[in-house]
Amino acid sequence: MRSAADATALGMAFLLETRGGGSRRFLFTGPRCQAVNGVTGAAVMADASVLYDMILPEHRVAFAAAQAEAEAQLEPFDVEVAMRRADGQVRWHRFAALPRPQPDGAILWDGLQIDVTDRRSMAAALVEQRRRLEVAVEATGLGFWEWDIPARKVTWSERNKALYGLPPDAELTVERYLSLVHPDDIEQVRAAFVGARDKPDGGDYSLEQRIITPDGEIRWVLVNARVANDASGEARLVVGTSLDITERKAAEERLNLQMGELAHRAKNGIAILMAIVSQTARGQETVEGFLDLIMSRLQAMSSSQDLVTAAGGHPVALSDVIAQALTPFGLARVDVDPAIGAVTLRGEMAIGMGLLLHEMATNAVKYGALSNSRGRVIIAPEAAPEGQSAFAWRENGGPEITQPNPPGFGTRLLQMVLRPQGGEVKFSFEPAGFRAHVEFPTVR
Repeated sequence: MRSAADATALGMAFLLETRGGGSRRFLFTGPRCQAVNGVTGAAVMADASVLYDMILPEHRVAFAAAQAEAEAQLEPFDVEVAMRRADGQVRWHRFAALPRPQPDGAILWDGLQIDVTDRRSMAAALVEQRRRLEVAVEATGLGFWEWDIPARKVTWSERNKALYGLPPDAELTVERYLSLVHPDDIEQVRAAFVGARDKPDGGDYSLEQRIITPDGEIRWVLVNARVANDASGEARLVVGTSLDITERKAAEERLNLQMGELAHRAKNGIAILMAIVSQTARGQETVEGFLDLIMSRLQAMSSSQDLVTAAGGHPVALSDVIAQALTPFGLARVDVDPAIGAVTLRGEMAIGMGLLLHEMATNAVKYGALSNSRGRVIIAPEAAPEGQSAFAWRENGGPEITQPNPPGFGTRLLQMVLRPQGGEVKFSFEPAGFRAHVEFPTVR
């Protein structure tokens, strides 16, 4: 099992203590410290500057300022810096931590060091992909056209006619052309032409416009044109090219969606990890207890993340999430209704669900139906409101249990992860055993 940032195999969890006067020391570093930084956790805990000195000089001022501000305001600390590992590699890392003031004046920081080099490389690669696609599209060929204004004659090449969805023998007029321009773009087209025409010697214009072909297809066209004026300043001729950029615009939209999704997933992943670290730290009196519990929880998160990654953006089967979460506890006394196989989850919901199932299984082993040799757990679909799916977790044959006070991690997990995704969980502690009714949005 792995430490906090090991849930993504990109970094490590840490516990940092700071005091007035710039004193700082690491009380805990995750077991991946060596893999992430090239130095042992023992070295970092012995001397915090071992890690701090890896930050590139040009980033140290910004890092120190961000940390000082967070310490002064007792606010979360979140910054990205480039670091030179002990082996010479330069990698980008994100440091995110939550403060916990102590009675003696110290501040404990529950944090994560995440390697974000690949994320940054991916963003750069997407930008480069867009640039290359633009070059490729422009190399596919241009449609040529001209407009003899005094003669009211419009001439288009066959490629230009095909681009607009017209046959080779189509007769063209300015009015015919404007009828093909998307209504929302006509004023833009007129303004571009007028702006070039009103220059003393004429001028060039370029615009991206939508057209609607005769069969109703909407295409994006890049128009580049030159307006030629006569000696008196009157526009005489307009010559130009048209290029179908529909694929490029679609690629830009996909790029924006990918970048948005990438940012969203990174933000949510960091938020969940930080929340788990913070919640786990509560009530833990020793570093060892903190480490054991957080490794267990984050292994569950990692396993669910593996399912989401393998699904490639498609819904994840609830049965797979159940199997992944409960396999470490043994499935011999867990009865899963076959109808569960038809239920699917969104990716982010699958991660939260894996954590919830892990918590319920852990509690069943410690206190509930799986704490003896007779008890069983039943997981089966249940009725839910329209637009929602639901399943029940029912424990039978275990010892009598009572509701915890204060609420346990499962309740806080619901608030942190499941409820923002549209999920809802109702726990009940009945004489027959623990019950949970879990609802979540239906995936179509």
